[in-house]
Amino acid sequence: MEQIAIIDLGSNSIRFVIIQISVKGSYKLIYQEKESIRLSDGMFENNMCLTEEAQQRALKSLMVYSHIIKSHNITKVLAVATAAVRNAKNGSSFIKRVRASTGIPMTVISGFAEATLGFSGVIHTIDQKDFLLFDLGGASVEISLVKNKKRVNSISIPIGAVTLTEKFHSENKISASLKEEMELFIAKQLNRIDWLPKKNIPIIGIGGTVRNLAKIHQRKKQYPLSKLHNYHIPTKDLYRIITNLTKTTTEERKYISGLSNERNDIIIAGTLVIQELLKAVKPEELIISGCGLREGIFFRYYDKKYDNKKEYLKNMLISSVKNYKASIPLHDNKHVTLVTKIALTMFDQWKSLHNLPNRFRKLLFTASFLHDTGILINYYSHARHSAYLTANAHIFGLSHKEQIMCAFIIAFHHGYSRKFTRNNPYLSLLSDEDIKQIKILACFLQLAECLDESNSQLVNKVVCSSSHNMALIRVYITETHFDMFAHAVNDIAPYFEKLFDIKLVFEWYPSNRAKR
Repeated sequence: MEQIAIIDLGSNSIRFVIIQISVKGSYKLIYQEKESIRLSDGMFENNMCLTEEAQQRALKSLMVYSHIIKSHNITKVLAVATAAVRNAKNGSSFIKRVRASTGIPMTVISGFAEATLGFSGVIHTIDQKDFLLFDLGGASVEISLVKNKKRVNSISIPIGAVTLTEKFHSENKISASLKEEMELFIAKQLNRIDWLPKKNIPIIGIGGTVRNLAKIHQRKKQYPLSKLHNYHIPTKDLYRIITNLTKTTTEERKYISGLSNERNDIIIAGTLVIQELLKAVKPEELIISGCGLREGIFFRYYDKKYDNKKEYLKNMLISSVKNYKASIPLHDNKHVTLVTKIALTMFDQWKSLHNLPNRFRKLLFTASFLHDTGILINYYSHARHSAYLTANAHIFGLSHKEQIMCAFIIAFHHGYSRKFTRNNPYLSLLSDEDIKQIKILACFLQLAECLDESNSQLVNKVVCSSSHNMALIRVYITETHFDMFAHAVNDIAPYFEKLFDIKLVFEWYPSNRAKR
């Protein structure tokens, strides 16, 4: 087992995380801290040099991180500094000062490297093939064009939420003329990008400004999830939020739900950059990424040491689900593997019965693999606990709605639960049709679990077929006595028959029959 520390020294904030990696390669975040240090504050007035006050704020945080690194006996530290240090005339001397004061080996990365790492953080955690990516920081914005999951163009432009605020003094309420002046300045910078697509293409945003916009939108909608990663905001809603923000004073912004106090004074400049980018590309929505530079730093290290075949990128959902499951100290892997296999077999062989799209197979896989995680909390009502854990799990490759559907599948895998749905805030994300589909997948999971109720993995194979009036499942087992299995599935047959309006029939065979 190893622990690695990652430090991202930005123009506005400094972030510090510790990630633990097991000997088998599963990883989990075990520590995180963020401080607003405004490293680029005053650079314009100080001849493009980092001020002493800003350096002291950064060093204070870095000294604390250095102490934590030593107390955890961490030997692998991946620390980078971005635009503020990169653009500062005294950036090199500051980096030497960091090393001398804290012992932290920090690297100043180029704009191209920053774009590369941001792309890596997104491509490992959001399942999109073609998109435009931007990472808006305090002193720069990195923009990349991605086609077929490959980054084909990148650029770093030295405009950011902090530097633009200083340049135009836009901390407080801005006039219509100042707003227009800022918009023209930003548009001119963006017009330099000759490969910027002029058509509707998915656009993904990274950074504190986009996260704050997402929080504001979620609060307005009373969105039941607190998750920001892979949250989608319609462009028309964004324009409305940005327009309203530009009409407010710093005092009025204190009362905007979702807007961080740390970002109150720089939010106008940041949102106008996003606005002009949206105007140029004209997407239908903005996708928020909570993963960016830090995750990119991690995956660059992780891929080389633990995943040189890039299995994570090939199978994002499967890899992240298995990784999450491995972080939970349970010892039921054989049971989970068999139940998942049987449930997916039912999905594949009863396609004519359920008529669900292939995408739902991924939901059934996720639910099956995580259906017992709630035992970690309490065996009693563990389906409900498993559902909660799954709804909030750090897994990638599903939309928010799909992840909630997985949670409901798990909650229903011991039968439909009115208690779980009653006053459940997540229910607002689901339609009646979604609930119907959830019940079908939950039925498969329940049936699969019944076939390994004893947790002894005696079922070798199942073969499913159906006709106009009967669903048949042939079960091949290593036992010659079938009473235990027949008893286990007895209660689910009526539910299955009501759900599909068809009779469910079991045939039991000793496993040697499966080999013929």
